[in-house]
Parts: sequence; structure tokens; C-alpha cells
Amino acid sequence: MSAQIEIVVVEDHPPVRQGLELLLPRHGFRMLGSAGSVRQATRMIRDRKPTVALVDIDLGDGSGTDLAKALSQEGSATAFVLYTGSLDAALIDEAVASGARTLVLKSSPIEHLAEAIRASAEGRTYVDRLVARMRDRSAGDGAARISKREAQVLGMLSQGHTTEQVALDLFLSPETVQTHVRNATRKLGARGRLHAVILALVHGEIELPDTAGCR
Repeated sequence: MSAQIEIVVVEDHPPVRQGLELLLPRHGFRMLGSAGSVRQATRMIRDRKPTVALVDIDLGDGSGTDLAKALSQEGSATAFVLYTGSLDAALIDEAVASGARTLVLKSSPIEHLAEAIRASAEGRTYVDRLVARMRDRSAGDGAARISKREAQVLGMLSQGHTTEQVALDLFLSPETVQTHVRNATRKLGARGRLHAVILALVHGEIELPDTAGCR
């Protein structure tokens, strides 16, 4: 992405918020502001229209996932990166329901967070590599293996490709691509395409490219 990515940080712990305000510009991002609550963040994102909003999931006056969901349903063009200090299976469902494509742990290096922000700005899906630790805790959930072709299709979708682009690159018809997506969604027990991509990442069925810092 050639244009500079503009960011709003939503974090209710002042030291963490201030640290992000200092660190993110060093990775090439432009800070448009920060907020410590859902109320402040909602107004700021509506007014300033950042490329990406980095949102803590657990805010003092509400949920970051609810914030992302509400603004996404309004038609906001802002991409949401959910930022959390803990992770469990229910959190993935919350992230999917919110409309966010990106989930990052606070314990991850700043380089991983920076790549997650870039991925989100480019329409790609990014799930923190540490989410792989969930595999043992979620045995049986999405355990069915998807085929090599289904994994290939989901992998390309996770990088922001459209159905038509996937079909062109793999020399398939769009209808065949959609069939692979439906089959993978069913096997993974997912509710839709995005949920299937995230579950495939979580269970190691697909991996993001090395540039995403997830291997």
C-alpha cells in the first residue's frame, strides 16, 4: 500500500496507549489520535475516518468487539485490528461477529502488530501466530481436515483476493471456487467465509505468508 496508513488507537490503559502512540509512527504509520473509551472512540473514528483502528477488546465502558461491529454495520471504511491480552475460543467468535479481520495478542512483538495493521489495511486476514496454542484447548472444534485445494483457496482469500482473482490464478471457474469455500466452511463447522478462514488459521490448515510474521 503506497499511501501512509492512518491510525486511531483505542486503549483504556494510559501507559499502553501512550506507548503505542510513540512506537507505531516509528513503523511508518500516521497517528490521528487515541481514545480511552468506546464513547470517545466512536466519535473519533466517525470524525477522522482512519484507515485502521487498533482496538482493545476489553474497554472500561464497553467491548471493543461491539465497537467494531457497530461501526462496521454503519458502513465505516475503517478496518479494525482487535488487540487483547488474553485469548480463548469464545474470543474468535466475538472477533468474527464484530467484522474485524485481524486479531493480535498484546504479548506479541511490535513488528507483528505492525504487520497485522498493514494486513488489515490491505483487506487481508491476520490471526496472531500465538493463537496456535488454542489447538490443544479446542480439540474437536473444526478438527475435520480440508483438502489441499480448499486450503489453497482459503489461503488466497485470507490474503485479500476476491473469488474472481482466485479463480483466475488457479484456472478455475468462480463457481468452482465458491464450491471449495462452501465445502471447507462445512468441514470446519464455520458460519461463513471469514469464520472458515480464521478457523483454518487457528487449526493450522492454512498459514499466512512469512511477511505476516505468523510462521
